[in-house]
Amino acid sequence: MQKQFILFVLLSIIIAVFAITNADIMTVRLFFWTYDLSGSLVILISVALGGLLVFLFGLVKFFKNKKAIWDLHKEVKSAQITIDELTRQKNLHLQQIEDLMAELSSTRDETIRALQAKNQTQ
Repeated sequence: MQKQFILFVLLSIIIAVFAITNADIMTVRLFFWTYDLSGSLVILISVALGGLLVFLFGLVKFFKNKKAIWDLHKEVKSAQITIDELTRQKNLHLQQIEDLMAELSSTRDETIRALQAKNQTQ
């Protein structure tokens, strides 16, 4: 930011010196109109109009970037909702697996006991 400010000041000084050294009256033709203006004024008006155009183009870019950021925020929010839903489903499936493993373990233990009891009676 400070580098930009220093560059801006240096450019302003250069433009001011250039405008002062070219202060002669000149004829400016714009479409059908003709004006006799100071060269300094022509230079300063041109620089001001150039600055205005740069500002307007920067403003357009700013709003495009702002819209892109807004769209990305919506996409992130949607992705977070999907992640939350998938995490919920994963936890549900893990719980179901644990329940099935516990049921399988108890069924296996009962089957082993039944086989042992059968073997002892034989």
